[in-house]
Amino acid sequence: MQQVVVNLLHNAIKFTPPGGAVEVSATPDPTRPVVVLRVSDTGIGIPADQLSAIFEPFHQIDSALARAHEGTGLGLTLVKRLVDLHGGRISVASTEGMGTVFTVELPVEGPAELE
Repeated sequence: MQQVVVNLLHNAIKFTPPGGAVEVSATPDPTRPVVVLRVSDTGIGIPADQLSAIFEPFHQIDSALARAHEGTGLGLTLVKRLVDLHGGRISVASTEGMGTVFTVELPVEGPAELE
């Protein structure tokens, strides 16, 4: 899970301009046996037409700022696979120019908890 947090934070910091904000929280869900991890930023955001592809290998968002920051396009793919292996879920909400929030739900006891 360390790699999940590192990758999400790396992206949040990379795509948030100076003066922006990055926040991380991890809280238990009071209604289910899961921990909810959120990484949010006030960065460039992800265009709506690209949200469905961000977890695909080698995908990088197409924007001038994103092109200025090189990468392999594997960070979010790895995050999704690791979360899946732990029996969790990952979702993303983003508004272009406003920022992005990644939410990871992880079962407290093991993979069967979220099913």
